[in-house]
Parts: sequence; structure tokens; C-alpha cells
Amino acid sequence: MVSTARGGDPAAAPDRAGAGSRRRRARPRPTATLIATTVAAHGGIATTGQLAQAGVCRNALTLRVRDGRLVEEFPGVFRLPGAPLPPALRRHAAVASCGAGAALDRWSAAEAWGLVTHQAGPDDLIHVCVPGGRRPRRPGVAVHRLATLDPRDVTVRDGTACLALPRTLLHIAAGHPQRLVERFVDEAAYHGHLRPWELRELLARSRGRRGADVLAAVIEQHVPGTTRTANDVEEAFLAIADARGWPRPICQQPATLTDGTRIRHDFWWPDLRVAGETDGGRGHAGPVRQARDAHRDRLLAAAGIETVRAAWDEVLHRPRTVAARVEPVLLARGARLGRPRRGRLILP
Repeated sequence: MVSTARGGDPAAAPDRAGAGSRRRRARPRPTATLIATTVAAHGGIATTGQLAQAGVCRNALTLRVRDGRLVEEFPGVFRLPGAPLPPALRRHAAVASCGAGAALDRWSAAEAWGLVTHQAGPDDLIHVCVPGGRRPRRPGVAVHRLATLDPRDVTVRDGTACLALPRTLLHIAAGHPQRLVERFVDEAAYHGHLRPWELRELLARSRGRRGADVLAAVIEQHVPGTTRTANDVEEAFLAIADARGWPRPICQQPATLTDGTRIRHDFWWPDLRVAGETDGGRGHAGPVRQARDAHRDRLLAAAGIETVRAAWDEVLHRPRTVAARVEPVLLARGARLGRPRRGRLILP
């Protein structure tokens, strides 16, 4: 019999016993679970600080990295073993590893903005800028120290701190040819990121900085979106045009044939009514594809448009052959040759 002499409730006694047993059964969550939960909560990676907040000590992390149960992607940033991180998440990990104030810079910032398409990068490093006064060393990361960084020059792309588009283009202009800056401006315009007034505002407070003259020349001379080449062959064809002083064509211009077929000119000179095509092996080889191209050229000719074609190997390895074929057509249509653009292809 349960005593009720002190005002106890007989029915409450089992509840208290049950609560006590539940408290006895409650145990701390296993470290492996804490790590997996924290990593998942932060999109696939977690920093030392985030894991510490979850209750995971540094010794536990060191032990698990040593025996392969955890991967330290960059110093202080961890992921679970398995497939490599996607590029965007790996860039995020690099920025997180570099600490407060870090942001994607240069080529990595251009990748975050979606400007890099078919171009090969200068290296395999992730480029990160940090405020002046510190320069952390990270394997696989190129750390650039900036003495001053205006808050207007930093933004967030897909959850990662990144230089704003104008500052990204300025840094690209400081270390790459003008043509690459034009191509990135084309891609920025295509994605709707380009704000010309923001570029001018940046240049107004960047006088004397490396790359400012190149970026200013692009703003003055280039029409954004007009030379958005699709591959290296088209880029090489445009280099031939620049080296010969031809009028700049519009790249990847949509059009509709008289039979209703929608096409896209690789290169289009609207004033001359000339279309240029670079024929790659996959898309133009074989009798069926060649018959399709011939039909397309006949429809364009009936509409008063002349088509000139160049095979990919001619464009890449025999540019003089391409020039000898295309230039007479342009001249016959009234083209005026200008001065070759600086820094472009020199025909062998």
C-alpha cells in the first residue's frame, strides 16, 4: 500500500517513477549524429565554430579526420566522406575557411556570377580576397589581400560572400586580355546582371587602379551581348575577324527561315546581310547534316543573305584560309576594313 500521510496522491507515484526512469534513460546524442546533423543543416559543410556550438569538441574532429570518418576540406571546414563537393559549395567552404570579411575574388567570383562558360581558368585554385592586415594560408586557395574594400563592392551569391559584379570585372581586367573582359560583359548582360551605371560609378572611384583603363575601354567601345561566342572555335573565328580589321559581327544571332525554321547564326553582319558559320565535326558531319546545311543556305540566299562557312580545323589551324574565303565576300558586300584590334590573333 502506498502511503498518503503527507498528502501524497497514490496515482501520482507511478508517474514520478516513470519520469525518473525516463530521465535515467536520456543520454547525450552520439558525436557522429551531432556532426552529421550539423553538416546537413549547413548544406553539406560545417565550420569548427558551428560544430562546437553543436557540442562537438576539436579533439573529436581531429580523431575523425585522422581515421577517415570526416574530411577537412579546408582548414576549419569539414564535410562527410563521399563524393567531392560541388564547385559552388567548395567555393563556399574556401571563403568560410578564410574567416570574417573574406569573399570570392577574380576568376572564382566570375564563376559565381555565371560568367565563365567555355573558357579555361588560369589555375585550379579558388581565389578569395580578405581585408588588409591578414593573409591566411590555405592549400588550394589563392588569398588576395585588399587594403580597402568598399561595402558596395561585396555581395552574396548563392549564400557565399562574393565581390560585386563591377569589382569582379575590374579585377579580371587587371590580369586578363580585354577580349575576355568583353566576353564576361556579354555573359553578364545575357543573365541580366549588368548595370552600366554601376560600372561607371566604380571607375569614378577607381582611378589609377590596375584594370581600370581596360574596363573603361570595354564600356566605351563594346556593345554588351553582341559577341557571346558559344565555344573556342567561334572565339577563334572572332579573333580572325579582329586581326583582319573586319566589322565586328553579332554572335549567336537568332533568325527564322522562310519555311518557319528557327536558326541561330554563329556570326551575323546585319548591314552586309552576310552570315558566317563555323562547322564543328559533330554538328555538321555526314550527308544528312550537310544536306540540312545546304538547304538552309539556299533559303538564306533566296532572302538575299550570303552564307560563308569555315570548318573548325580551318579556324583553329589555318586562319589564312578562312580569311581568304570570308574577306572577299565582306568586301563585295561593301564592308570597310578597319585597324586590327590590339591583343588579338596574329595570322601565321
